This record gives sequence, structure tokens and C-alpha cells, in this order.
Amino acid sequence: MKSGESGQNEDARPIDVKQAVAAYAQSEKVKSGLIWVCQVAEQVAIMDDPGRAQALPLLKTLAHLVADEAILAGRVTADRRWQAIGQKINMALVMINSGVPQETAFHLTQALARVTAIGGQAASVLKDNGLF
Repeated sequence: MKSGESGQNEDARPIDVKQAVAAYAQSEKVKSGLIWVCQVAEQVAIMDDPGRAQALPLLKTLAHLVADEAILAGRVTADRRWQAIGQKINMALVMINSGVPQETAFHLTQALARVTAIGGQAASVLKDNGLF
């Protein structure tokens, strides 16, 4: 591809360079956040009851921050795939709110796979345009 040409996303909608930059940047932020949430959830899951009670609000806050970044990514890139990522994070929040943070890994891993796909596509567009 030459500069200014577009790639395609799963929705068969062209992705331009500006969208690719935003998608790549957001994907890196959200990926990092998902990994943090997953790691913290594992630590909270092995805590005793008093420690868990104190750590759950922190975990909830962190998960909400990552969910907010996914929402922002969807708005900035106009890519509907971010909604599905937000849904996966919300399912992880349901597990956290239910007091079973150890059950978040499944949902967070699904979200991570989707974010990685978006980031990979964006990186490909940037590479094809000589920007990466």
C-alpha cells in the first residue's frame, strides 16, 4: 500500500492512517491495562477475607479505568469491535462484583485477544504506509 491508502477491518470498513495510529495507541494502553487487571485479580483471589475485602475496590477501579479506555478507543476510532471488548471487561467486572475475581481471567483473555487483533491490524496499516 502507498501512503494514504487504507486497510480493511473485520467490518469491511476502510481504516485510514489516522485511525490506525489511534487504534494502535489505544490497543497498547488497553492491552497493558488488561494484563494489570488480570494480575491484580490473581493476587486478590489468593488473599484472605479481610485482605480481599480491602483489595476488591482497587480491582474494581482498575477494571473500570480499562473499560473506560476501551470506550474511548471505540469513540476515537469509530470501530464497533471495541464494544465487544467492553462487554468482556464488563463480564469480568460482574465476576469481581460477585466476589470471585479468580473467574475474571477467562473474560479478560478474550478481551485481550480482540485488542491484540485490532492493534495488529493497525500496525499492519502503519507498516504498509511506511510509518512503522
